[in-house]
Amino acid sequence: MIQISIKFVLLLICLLTLLLVSIGLYLIIKRVKEVKIKAEIASYVSKHEENWRRFLIEGVPFNPEVIPKSREEIIGIEVIFSTYLKNLSNESIQEKISQFSNEYLKDFYLKLLQSKSWSKRMNAMFHIEDFKIDSLEKDCEKLGKKRISREEYFQLLKIYSLFNKNLFLQHILISNVQLSEYEYKKLLLNLPAELLDTLTDKITDLPKTCRYALIDTLGLKRDIEYLPHLEVQLQQEDIEIRIKSLRAIYEIGFINNPENYLAFVKSPVWEERLMVAKLFQLLPLSYTLPHLEILLEDESWWVRSQAAKTMMRDKSGRTSLEEYIEHSSDRYAIDMANEALGKGLKP
Repeated sequence: MIQISIKFVLLLICLLTLLLVSIGLYLIIKRVKEVKIKAEIASYVSKHEENWRRFLIEGVPFNPEVIPKSREEIIGIEVIFSTYLKNLSNESIQEKISQFSNEYLKDFYLKLLQSKSWSKRMNAMFHIEDFKIDSLEKDCEKLGKKRISREEYFQLLKIYSLFNKNLFLQHILISNVQLSEYEYKKLLLNLPAELLDTLTDKITDLPKTCRYALIDTLGLKRDIEYLPHLEVQLQQEDIEIRIKSLRAIYEIGFINNPENYLAFVKSPVWEERLMVAKLFQLLPLSYTLPHLEILLEDESWWVRSQAAKTMMRDKSGRTSLEEYIEHSSDRYAIDMANEALGKGLKP
């Protein structure tokens, strides 16, 4: 009985040793392959980066030798293209990269796009977007009709925004997949100007979350042409839309009709009173002073503080605060005014 147990233990040890040796050999072989692949990629980049520079920047016709013959060489091209797009991209470079990719890289990315591997499909879509491979747009549409992940859907929207604007709008306006406000904003910030304008015209038809993101995006664009659209949103019942619109107008840095904002001085929502106190920085103190004095007596510390900061931005702000202290009986407002005068609150 003991001999059987010893034989079993020895057999088990042999099997475990064999397993460990096999794993070790597998890892060694895998590592050797990885090193070889990296070497082939680096070799392509080193050998052809000058040819690509002459083609992309100097306008010299590309050398046929740069046409990839293997997966590793395609990855080398990805490295080169991504570097140019990140650091030196202009319309001419983007167009050349797009033309080359549509002719010589299309089949490679189509195969990845049709793969059962999620990571390969995502990799294909990232490069279809970056390299503007519009010849694969229909294949992307086919993928979109299948059961796909949220990440794939988001990436497809980015591709549609480049190659099929009507399909993009269709998905934005009517979609079973509701994106987060962050996702919408990430999507909208990179939209072509024409498409962003179209969405802005349709702002009232957008899902609420997308509407929030669009308002934030218009503010970040700081384009005065979007001001009328944002001012319309100030009349909406949704408090969040009004607050975001006020913030976006502040980012644009221009007020067209000051009277449109006076009602917010006595808004029941303290965030709106805070934003109008900020917006008054864009107007002369001679006009806003009586309204800022009301805000200086606000029940919210944040609103009082912002009102004092706004007054201090004006060259006559110090004098106005000193005069306010003399005739006011509001202890909290006086304290805030004194703090602004004493500490020189930064705007």
